[in-house]
Amino acid sequence: MRPWLYNTLYRMGIAPWDNGVRPHLVDLVESGRIKPENGNRVLDLGCGTGSESVYLARQGFDVVGVDYSRVALERARERATKEGLDRTSRFEHGDISTYPVPGVAGTFDVILDFGALDDMTGEPRKGMAQLIHRYAHPGTVFVLWCFYARKEDVPRFKFAGVSQMHSMLEPGEEQDLFGDAFHIERLDSPEHTACFVMTKK
Repeated sequence: MRPWLYNTLYRMGIAPWDNGVRPHLVDLVESGRIKPENGNRVLDLGCGTGSESVYLARQGFDVVGVDYSRVALERARERATKEGLDRTSRFEHGDISTYPVPGVAGTFDVILDFGALDDMTGEPRKGMAQLIHRYAHPGTVFVLWCFYARKEDVPRFKFAGVSQMHSMLEPGEEQDLFGDAFHIERLDSPEHTACFVMTKK
């Protein structure tokens, strides 16, 4: 989707994915698999209104969120300021399919993507994957949530749930994009979705 459409959905408060912190992330934090003592720099790609970024800042992480919707970023900054977390969560406007993102330097201990990579196709998808490789160092934990299915295995049209109208990762594509550099684990997820926890080798 184009930035103007994202801006419109965020402005109207009807972005369907903007509904709080993702349960997979909460489980990873509460189980101790992701904790600031193991490295507290987080890069949240496609951060939207900052639910995950601010949640992690509240847990003691130092978070940089990136999005290309200026409306979403304004809401994210407001959320962080309201909670007094604007010193440990900052938000940058940028294209996450091209490295480097202006204002984002170094590597990160945790990288998040909840629904950005699968929203891209072709060269932008490959570009975002390369950006993730370059912002990671050995031991970086990359959490990727995506729609995940072969197009022919989902309905062409569906009022609720996954359909062929969604862009998605196809089974095995995570190995093609990341398998050479990351150990990949798949968590339990609803049908036609996937959440991967990848650790940089």
